[in-house]
Amino acid sequence: MFIDQNYSINAHHSCSKDIIKYVRYPFVFFILCLGPIALMAQPAPKGIMDDLKTVGAAAQDSLYYEWFRAHYKDNDFDKAREYALRALVLSEKYKHPDFTAKACRALGLVFHKLEEFDSSKFYYYKGIEVAKKASQDKLLVYLANDFGRLYENLDVYDSALGYYNLSLEKAVAIGSKKDEAFALNNIGLVFYYMRNNTEALENLNAAVKIKRELDLKSLDISLMNIALIYNEQARYDEAIQLLKEVESKCSEGCDGYLLADLYFDLGYAYFKKDKLALAYDYLMKGYHWAKKSENKKVIAFSLYHFGLYQFDKGDYAQAQDYFDGALKLAEDMNLRRLKRDIYLANIRLYEKMNNLTKVVEFQNKYIATKDEIFNEQMASNLKEIQLDAQRKQSEVIIQQKDTVIERARLVSTLIGIISVLLVIVTLLIYRNYRISHRMKKNLEKEIEKRTGELVKSNADLMQMTQEYDQLVYRASHDIRGPLATLMGLTNIAKQDYEEPLRVRDYLGKIESTAHGLNQTLSQLMETNRIRNLPICIEEVDMGALVDEVYGSFKNLNHFPLISLRIEKGDWHKPLHSDKNLIGFVLTKLLENAFHYFASHKQEKYIKVSWQQAHGTTTIAVEDNGLGINDQAKEKIFQLFYVASDVHGTGLGLFLAQLAANRLGGRIVLARSSNPTIFKLTISTHLAKAGLEDMPRMTVAS
Repeated sequence: MFIDQNYSINAHHSCSKDIIKYVRYPFVFFILCLGPIALMAQPAPKGIMDDLKTVGAAAQDSLYYEWFRAHYKDNDFDKAREYALRALVLSEKYKHPDFTAKACRALGLVFHKLEEFDSSKFYYYKGIEVAKKASQDKLLVYLANDFGRLYENLDVYDSALGYYNLSLEKAVAIGSKKDEAFALNNIGLVFYYMRNNTEALENLNAAVKIKRELDLKSLDISLMNIALIYNEQARYDEAIQLLKEVESKCSEGCDGYLLADLYFDLGYAYFKKDKLALAYDYLMKGYHWAKKSENKKVIAFSLYHFGLYQFDKGDYAQAQDYFDGALKLAEDMNLRRLKRDIYLANIRLYEKMNNLTKVVEFQNKYIATKDEIFNEQMASNLKEIQLDAQRKQSEVIIQQKDTVIERARLVSTLIGIISVLLVIVTLLIYRNYRISHRMKKNLEKEIEKRTGELVKSNADLMQMTQEYDQLVYRASHDIRGPLATLMGLTNIAKQDYEEPLRVRDYLGKIESTAHGLNQTLSQLMETNRIRNLPICIEEVDMGALVDEVYGSFKNLNHFPLISLRIEKGDWHKPLHSDKNLIGFVLTKLLENAFHYFASHKQEKYIKVSWQQAHGTTTIAVEDNGLGINDQAKEKIFQLFYVASDVHGTGLGLFLAQLAANRLGGRIVLARSSNPTIFKLTISTHLAKAGLEDMPRMTVAS
């Protein structure tokens, strides 16, 4: 039967090649250690020595520990012991309990290898006490398992079981399922030795379950242990089935130690089924792998069974040779159970050979060895350990039941609270539903009312717009005809009537008035055109547009007297807007500047500038003309309002603001005089869709 060994000095697990096999005739059982030590990423000795020269003494315990691991890996146990002792001395001196416990464990391993069992016991015990005080539960799991393995090898099953139980307890406490599986395997092993196959199978099956869940490589160990119990229970077919499962996995590669035990187990199973030829083949395979891997224990077991085989055949001399070879190995390794079984076999052998002296000799040895293995004190200790384990298990079960009861009570309380909350929430939802339903009805009534008002307002607006359009159109046509006639008659009168001069002057004034009325009617027509002109968005070249608008005033008599200044500010993106409407606004603003110029000033100018910021474009028109008085600046954008004695139509700025509104912008009087500045602000990228919803005639006050 095999021991699971969570035997990693550096807190890892690995399998080693240290297989310890015990045999009790007619039953066979094995112990497998999953490595006395895991050595991963080992530093080269030279590298460790270099580090020892550079670090302080307080940190050298860890380096000596690494040196121990390197020599342990090379099976140089004397050197390994030397550096483990150095690590222990330094860790105790500088109070490093973690390395103290590790160093104790290392020394326990080394002395176990050197078969100095008392020293091994001393350091294991010391390491366990240090780990307990330092609350190093993970390391305590390993130490307890190692100590249990030592007592297992010495056939001291009460102590072995006690330490395995401690390892299991700590593994469960830290939640390490892997270490829990190892401990369960080894506890099952001890129960097997005590011939309690029920407890043995219970623990081994629990170990197998965890190992299958975690897909652990050491699953084969537990399966082989279960197979050995099946052999003892005469369940040979089940044993062979498990061993064949392990053999199929070994096709991917197993180490020689495992193969030696595997083939020995199969040989024993076939031996018990009286398939002697097949049994002998497997036993020979096991012996071959044991010799190849230098596994002395498996060699001893094989020699013992070869002796039994020859004894059954009646070849007593050959059987005696095999028994003597097996006994020598067993005595060298202090395998008490194997010695006991060989003594019993020798008793039978010498009885057949009628050598009573040898019979008595081996009977005495058999009784003494048997008493060493099982005695009254051990039985008492085992009973106490089992009772203690059962007590702890009962406490765990009671605690689990209390936890379940507490959870059930908590769940019941939560269900009650949730039920009350559900009732409250249901009432609130119903109340909110009633309120929202009532509000919805009120809102629907309000919407219906507002919709009716909007429909009526829209109809009124459409009617007013239609009437306004008709008014402008009819007024312009009804007045334009008589005015044209008046102007024609005036021209005829001026041509045919030569006296008196005063009458001619009156006729000139009539002509001037008629011309002004005609201009007013034209601008009224422009109002209608601006309101209904479709928006056409395109890229606008401001420089070219300003030149074009400015040039349209060159027929004025005072055009040469006024200079044009152009200033382009920050310009980030092209201007996309309606060129015609922008040109119309500029025309009206420049027309206003030309109309109200200051004739008494020596330097007269009009300045046009533009710039962009935050998605908007600002166009400024500046002049140093007559200016606008403070009383008039709030009304200049109103229809027919004239701000100075220099009479105009009162429509220019009104129309400019109307066009600006169509562009989604507005005109403001930034400065009323010295100089006068008007600013047009519009979007740099005119969105045509948004303009359709904007009022077409919104004049700023």
